[in-house]
Amino acid sequence: MIHQAQTYLKDTDDAEDVVQEALAKLWQMRQRIDDAEKMAHLASVIVKNTSLNTIRNRKKREPHPDPPYEGWKWMVSDDSPQRQLEYKETRERLQQAITKLPDKQRAVMRMRNVEQLSYTEIAQILGTTESSVRAMICKARATLMKQMKSTI
Repeated sequence: MIHQAQTYLKDTDDAEDVVQEALAKLWQMRQRIDDAEKMAHLASVIVKNTSLNTIRNRKKREPHPDPPYEGWKWMVSDDSPQRQLEYKETRERLQQAITKLPDKQRAVMRMRNVEQLSYTEIAQILGTTESSVRAMICKARATLMKQMKSTI
């Protein structure tokens, strides 16, 4: 469970908090669930949902950092003031568009583009199929493109 939470949160302390909360919820439900396999699946779902809630709450408190991936380098290769301003404005519009994505789409986009997880790994984390992950990413990208075009 801790590994799953760390995959979402990238912070050991937050991951431990999420797992502790999940265990407390499972403890409260222990009388109603008698199958160990169902308990393990429920634990995974609780950790996922609690992690997504933590990400959502973190988003409300913290500004979004610059994207840590290499895709932005082409935009800053020219040091002219005009080019730098264009880069800054585009980055701000993209960050605003990303914050408007539904939480699950934003999480999937982060796992794929920032953490560079494979579709298989994302599907395992979310407990879904690769085709479902591909569809979520496609929908998120289409939404981002639509939002970016509407702000031009």
